[in-house]
Amino acid sequence: MKSAFIIRSIKRGLFALIGLILLLAWPSAVSASTDFDCGGSAPGNHDFYPGDYSMACIIGNSLPGTWRPFSNDSLWNRRITDAAFVHPNSEIIMGTVMSSAMNIRFAESYSIPVWVVNSDNISSQNVRSKRIFATWDQNDDGWSDVAIPINKDMWQEPTSDGHICIIDPFKKVAWELSRFEWLPDGTPQCTTFNIWDITSEGAGDPYYNDWRWQTRGGRGSGFPIIAGLVRPEELVAGEIRHALVFTFDYNRRSDDNSDIFLPPACRSDGWCYGEEFPIEGMLFQLDTSLTEEDFDEMGLNRESKIIAKALQKYGMYLGDNGGAMAIQLQVLGPSKEENLQAWESLFPGLYRNIKNIPTDKFQVVYTGEPIRKNSY
Repeated sequence: MKSAFIIRSIKRGLFALIGLILLLAWPSAVSASTDFDCGGSAPGNHDFYPGDYSMACIIGNSLPGTWRPFSNDSLWNRRITDAAFVHPNSEIIMGTVMSSAMNIRFAESYSIPVWVVNSDNISSQNVRSKRIFATWDQNDDGWSDVAIPINKDMWQEPTSDGHICIIDPFKKVAWELSRFEWLPDGTPQCTTFNIWDITSEGAGDPYYNDWRWQTRGGRGSGFPIIAGLVRPEELVAGEIRHALVFTFDYNRRSDDNSDIFLPPACRSDGWCYGEEFPIEGMLFQLDTSLTEEDFDEMGLNRESKIIAKALQKYGMYLGDNGGAMAIQLQVLGPSKEENLQAWESLFPGLYRNIKNIPTDKFQVVYTGEPIRKNSY
């Protein structure tokens, strides 16, 4: 027990040192007064750690705390303005939410591992996929036309969803797969297969009408799987500068049995009928009147406060069916237990502490009229 305590202490000390280095390298990331409104200048959005990576292959699982995917004017990176309206169904939707969950929480599984690579130094492979977005399988033979940098050292998320996200920060590209696995003969196989330019808007075409899971994106809503993740480096840096993603267990389907959703979603796997249910792509915001003193009274620790402030500034988008009010974090280990241990070693008690934020302090923001389209 004593040796385990010493090891944990060393790990925490090392992470604190890394955090200090990050803070010195990117001081703009922790300025509480910095305004990151749509279209503003935010140095370092896509910058990687300084260094020579010309000979690197798999670099690791870490991206700088200032790094965020997609453009400044992306829906993911826009702050909610004071002029935003509350959705007319906010009260009844929040009633449904509170009946399922009285507080927010973190997903303990069904989230996203991130691999950072220099793709020039990794052998690329074509991937077998039955649900590939048509752009990357133009001859419709069930194989990606594009080879991706992947090898067996990269583990996928350890559930049936099998998500994996591979990012080349130098080419500014993300390769994203769902239900990924290696077949016995060494063939890489997945269901959804997507490639994202991380300087783009980060949203699929909501009017693309094809088989639901062939619409772009790896989540039920069609969100990119890199979008909205809470990463440990952001918590070290002291600020999250983008909207988050969460899941809920009762999401709406249109009364005419078509998909109903709001951008940045481009599809939905909702299955409940009625205006009392939330729509995938809806934006939820934490009460902006809550102060530091309120957060102290709730019992929030430093990291939970950082997340709470992001939920006030940027909100969180409903991205998938899943556990009620479960915010998605980057997966840090190849099993559920290893992931939880990794997060606990970095931020002791965070999984418990975040539950001090009650759902009755949220409202639904009006972001436009929903889109409906048939699914096949």
